[in-house]
Amino acid sequence: MACYDYVIGDDVVIPPEEEQFYTEKVLRVPGCYLTFEVLYPVPDVVDPPILSTRKLTFGCLASQYKITEPVVEAWACILASAPDARLFLKNATLDSPANQEFLEKRFESHGVARDRITMEGSANHFDFLAAYGCVDLALDTFPYNGGTTTSEAVWQGVPVITFRGDRWAARQSASINRAAGLTEFICRSLDDYISCAIALAKHPDTPARLRGLRHTMRNRLACSPLCDTVNFARNIEILYERVLQ
Repeated sequence: MACYDYVIGDDVVIPPEEEQFYTEKVLRVPGCYLTFEVLYPVPDVVDPPILSTRKLTFGCLASQYKITEPVVEAWACILASAPDARLFLKNATLDSPANQEFLEKRFESHGVARDRITMEGSANHFDFLAAYGCVDLALDTFPYNGGTTTSEAVWQGVPVITFRGDRWAARQSASINRAAGLTEFICRSLDDYISCAIALAKHPDTPARLRGLRHTMRNRLACSPLCDTVNFARNIEILYERVLQ
């Protein structure tokens, strides 16, 4: 669009080798092009449910339109290889029983029984965030990753497994995870994403590892570039000054 002269990103969402495909001039901030500050009520972080259920629960609280057929297929593959794991989904579209039925049938077509999936509809924001207490590990959507969804998941102590996709929208969570110091949850590819989720579901040390992450993540985030709003503002101002010059 001719009205845009510049696009501001970071080196994860716009790798240098892809600059040639942008009509805008590319500017980058250090770290993540997003920043995150919690100025609203949030629930306390609770223990991961695997400590009581003894079965790992994957989850996703993203909007339903992001749960595309390739996403369903990937999640079904994870559940097939981790037969004790469960899946928790929550979004406003699932207020409708017909929509729940439709999604259940999509998973059934890939061999996932209905009793392995829990679905919930909308809630006020505080209660929506409290639902992360039902999730051990979040699974990112693709090619449209979480943005706010990813940031809020990690703030509630739930790591988000993601991979670097082939476009900006498919690298948002990778950028967030890197800035949050959670690089171990950034996978190289879709196959690696699936393998990582399966391995974590089966590893005997996963419950203790998740518990440790859960109760230290907010402090880690508060000191990370993701939540450094002051330096983010300064870096944006530097770019604005460059543009004006």
